Amino acid sequence: MSQPTSSDNATDTSAASTNPSAKVVPPLKLDVLRIIRLCQQQHGLRHGDYQRYRSFCSRRLRRIRKSLELTYGNHKKFQKPVITDELVAKDSRYLLLPLICSERAWAFAMQLKTEANTEPRKKFHLLSRLRKSVRHAEQLETLCNQQKTCDARTKLEVQAYTAVMNGHLKFEMQVWSDALQFYIRAQAIYDNLKTGVRSEDDKQMIDQRIDEITTNVRFCQYKTGDKSAARELRTIRNKAALDDPEMTRILDAFLNETHEQQTSSISEITWRQRKIQVTNEKVRLFFLNLQEFENELKKQDVSFDTKMSLYESFVKEAVETLQIAKDELKNDPTFKPVPASSTTAASTTRENSEKLSDNVWLYSYIAWIRLSKMIERNLAMIDNGKQQIFKIATADSEKADAASAKKVPKLADIIRMYDLLLQFLNDILAIPALQNDKTIQSDVAFQTIVYKACRSFYVTISFIQLKRFKESAAFVVKTETYMEQAKTIGNSGQQLKSSDINYQLLLNEFIFIQSKLDEVKYEIQTSATSTSIGNASPKVGAIQQTADQTISLEEQKELEKKPLIDRLDTYYEDSSLTNKNRLHIVSLPPPFKPIPCKPVLFDLALNHLTLPSLDDKVQTKRQATTTLTDKGQQQQQQAGLTSYVKGLFSWSGKKQ
Repeated sequence: MSQPTSSDNATDTSAASTNPSAKVVPPLKLDVLRIIRLCQQQHGLRHGDYQRYRSFCSRRLRRIRKSLELTYGNHKKFQKPVITDELVAKDSRYLLLPLICSERAWAFAMQLKTEANTEPRKKFHLLSRLRKSVRHAEQLETLCNQQKTCDARTKLEVQAYTAVMNGHLKFEMQVWSDALQFYIRAQAIYDNLKTGVRSEDDKQMIDQRIDEITTNVRFCQYKTGDKSAARELRTIRNKAALDDPEMTRILDAFLNETHEQQTSSISEITWRQRKIQVTNEKVRLFFLNLQEFENELKKQDVSFDTKMSLYESFVKEAVETLQIAKDELKNDPTFKPVPASSTTAASTTRENSEKLSDNVWLYSYIAWIRLSKMIERNLAMIDNGKQQIFKIATADSEKADAASAKKVPKLADIIRMYDLLLQFLNDILAIPALQNDKTIQSDVAFQTIVYKACRSFYVTISFIQLKRFKESAAFVVKTETYMEQAKTIGNSGQQLKSSDINYQLLLNEFIFIQSKLDEVKYEIQTSATSTSIGNASPKVGAIQQTADQTISLEEQKELEKKPLIDRLDTYYEDSSLTNKNRLHIVSLPPPFKPIPCKPVLFDLALNHLTLPSLDDKVQTKRQATTTLTDKGQQQQQQAGLTSYVKGLFSWSGKKQ
């Protein structure tokens, strides 16, 4: 049989093109990004479980090969299957084989990467798996390019996928320039794909892919000499902290590597006019992160959620660093930890702070940073909650959003925040290097008064909501007392020049409270007088009169001797109730009280009773017994003697 010539083929193709009934070959499509995204999210990578994803890829490869009858020979002979262009033209599922093989090799490499921290030899196995992943990706790209009916979007996605795998390989090999070129190429392809996509889901997947590539691009740029990329890495990490914990973990590892070169410059710090030597690498890294943390907070476009995430991560790092600094003080004779409850007594016996070692000063500085940042975080949360509460309280109910109403904090949460602030201030006084610092003590005393006034104000509002007007009126007077004390300190110029806080800035907090306090007073008076007489609480004026009365020193001394349970009707500031070691709430042991006894169990008077005589009743019984005849008595006595004698000898008994 003769072979057809080229002219014959041309006529056949022209005839097929002119024939309207000729079969049109459908275009070859493969949504690479959608396939791998769905597989990764549904089979382990949402939680970073690469081993589970690798097992899934193996099972899926087996199912695809079995359905396509593309097995490795039989049980007698091994025969490697070859994917040709003809097979791909018949069924597009053949393209899934190199794609899934590449994903399986990549998942195995990522699993080895997590294990290579403890076993360095697995680094070589990791590189071999990535090379295998690149070979399968290149095979997929070759098959798609050879198909004339392959869709243009499919070719672009395959090219981007191959570029990403090559970038991962060069990244692990630390060939930063080549890895940067591959990542930039993949990023450009995905940017072009995004312009031609209409579905919002596809755009979201492409954006997520671009964000992942951008992280590696910035790191490669930093390694190639671009120092500005480190700041961009920090920004990317802050955004990923809210949505992607796995990306956060990877970025933290990247940032720790970049910080190792910068920690060498932090060998000495200055705090409270004292130079402190820093020798531990982790402690140096903590101070470097402190600088970056403060720079991030100063930015104007930082949202509240991002700010809270920054605070949480930094406070967690501060706790770990504080434990490291505390472990170095085990053999330090100058370190004597003092509980917060006994700071007042310990401040007089503490040695001069200049005699403390550098390790104690370093521990004190880290503890002070941790507490100060926790105070800043709570103040930010209070400010956000205060704005939401008063905004929704003044807005119309029809315009209030149901979703935003769920996020509104309660007044109890704000009161709890102020309780924590007072506890943090008390803990600051327990820091070893600050117990003789008069500046810190004056700052803490002033802040304590301010936060007590704010706390009393919100307690007043909570009592009004519960319609407890007596207690709310008492707390109004208490709030005004605290405010007067704080204003007296601020106007008297008692602020020290070396103070770290601005007294006037704290006094500005009273402007908001003062604007609301008058409204609260009128609301208490209106609500108290408008209620019915039977259910009304006591008059506000009477409560204010009793609250304004001062107690003399002699009366205070008498009240201090009594336990709290015996003087609930009298109110005054008792400082002993704030000290856990000197609480005087009830009398121990309790006093004896007479109680009624049970006569059945405790009949002590029975032995002292005089019982009536019963002789007359006993005599009647004796007379009744003598009514028997004398004959009957003799018979009974005789029968009694006979039976007794018979019982002594067996022969006298009756035979039965």
